Amino acid sequence: MRQLPLSDGRVELRVSQLCLGTMYFGYRTDEPTSFAILDRFLEAGGSFLDTANNYGQWHGDAGESERVIGRWRRSRGLSDEVVIATKVGARTLVPGDPSPRHWQGLGAKTIQEDAETSLRQLGVDRLDLYYAHIDDRATPQEETVDALATLAEQGTVGLLGASNHATWRIERARSIARAAGRPAYSCVQQEHSYLLPWPDPGQVNLVSEELVDYASAEDLALLAYSPLLKGVYARPGEAPPAGYDHPTNRARLAVLREVAAELGATPSQVVLAWLMGGRRPMIPVVGASTVAQLEELLGATELRLDGEVRERLDAAGR
Repeated sequence: MRQLPLSDGRVELRVSQLCLGTMYFGYRTDEPTSFAILDRFLEAGGSFLDTANNYGQWHGDAGESERVIGRWRRSRGLSDEVVIATKVGARTLVPGDPSPRHWQGLGAKTIQEDAETSLRQLGVDRLDLYYAHIDDRATPQEETVDALATLAEQGTVGLLGASNHATWRIERARSIARAAGRPAYSCVQQEHSYLLPWPDPGQVNLVSEELVDYASAEDLALLAYSPLLKGVYARPGEAPPAGYDHPTNRARLAVLREVAAELGATPSQVVLAWLMGGRRPMIPVVGASTVAQLEELLGATELRLDGEVRERLDAAGR
């Protein structure tokens, strides 16, 4: 699997072109299966894991994904073989009730304390990539920027990132950091897939053309979460999920399936290859609940889409 650089000009990480999402590890995916998936990913050259301090809180145990990764690393005797991204800001302060009104936010005290918790749960000396998970408009951006930059300057954190933020808020946070000569966001993780969502002016968690342009101009890394839309591409005849079910996407699904059949690939593999090889290449954050599912996704790293194929996919439904 190809390795790619992530850098802010101060710290550089080498990560695999696919990032393994671990949201359900220790929750929907039991620990032995999680370990088997992690083993296979590492064996295939995967070196990039994604987690968060709130994963698992839907059944009462926030941070369980981090703890599973920590136990796996210890059991395998690993040190720096994998780059681990985690997040802060969406952990519930009321166990058993993960609704947004109880999320912790991005205040300085929260960021500092939860970084220490994540370090301990993962069993690492540094958080390689630390995301502001959900934008917190109740906290001044200056406070959030200062807290994250301090962690980076101390070496507690490598690179900084933002997820589920409006583009203008990312730029404003980066401007605050740049003006002070301090570490700034260099990675952005948003929801993105081949199917197109219904326009929603209030939705800030999606990759937009504006964000792609901004990332290209500022040399930011883009990561796409939920790239396979909970498995819809693997289930022929199933309607796209809410927010994606419209005539344009039905046409795009038809073309996607045609292309996959011509290439001898699965639709999911084509979607991942499309993301990895776009105008602004993205790193898909993929989830798997079995080793067999992971094997299919790994196949996308060997798939190349030529210009004619990409044009067909891009033009579908327009």
